[in-house]
Amino acid sequence: MRSRGLSATRLRVVGFVLVGLGAVSSAIAVAQGPHRGAVSTSTLTAVVLLEAVSWVAVPIFAWLLWQGFRNTAHRGRYALRLALLAVLTEVPYDLATSGRVWDLGSQNPVFALLVGFVVMWALDYLLAGAKRQVGLAVLVCVAGVLWLAIFNVGLRLGIAPMGVVLLLFCLVFYFLGSRENTMMMVGGALGALALILPAVGMMLLHFRSTEEPGGEPRADSRRYLLYGLYPLGLLAVGVVGALS
Repeated sequence: MRSRGLSATRLRVVGFVLVGLGAVSSAIAVAQGPHRGAVSTSTLTAVVLLEAVSWVAVPIFAWLLWQGFRNTAHRGRYALRLALLAVLTEVPYDLATSGRVWDLGSQNPVFALLVGFVVMWALDYLLAGAKRQVGLAVLVCVAGVLWLAIFNVGLRLGIAPMGVVLLLFCLVFYFLGSRENTMMMVGGALGALALILPAVGMMLLHFRSTEEPGGEPRADSRRYLLYGLYPLGLLAVGVVGALS
């Protein structure tokens, strides 16, 4: 076990910084919308680069979700908190990414975390004991992917289904979490297929501290602060982008 390395808290901070870069790229895109005239090449490049770099956070948050799922003693409360955060984040997310209060073109990625949590919860039930219901487990995974794809959860730039990718990373960690090398290889391959940048997130996970469980400590105020700042940050970015 590695006592040194990126702790769960540090990974969480890195993830939110990366997500913040994506929000900034969205604000720039909204501020330079088609009604504002032609967008310069440098501005377009900045938007694409910031957005692409934010994709590094996808496997990081999938891993944090998996760790939370493994270590929480109250899965119902955990799912409820994710659902509440997803609902509270939707309007700020729409403002930040489209400049509109309500936009069905893309739903915020916290819903992908919620779907990933529910899918892993269902898998735990279906694959437990001697009578493993493999067929139903496969159907649950497919249903999760279809739900995220149909409702455009985490859809970025109109083409990158990051919600689906996040769920796939959750499944990699769920099934291969006890086999470090295989998990890293499969996760790296998935990241490479998912537009390269998520593979960098897998590299960061390789340097994590394995001594810290990374789950759900009872009094981790920093964790709640970060998650609370997420919708507030999106709201601020959305307002600035709309007024620019």
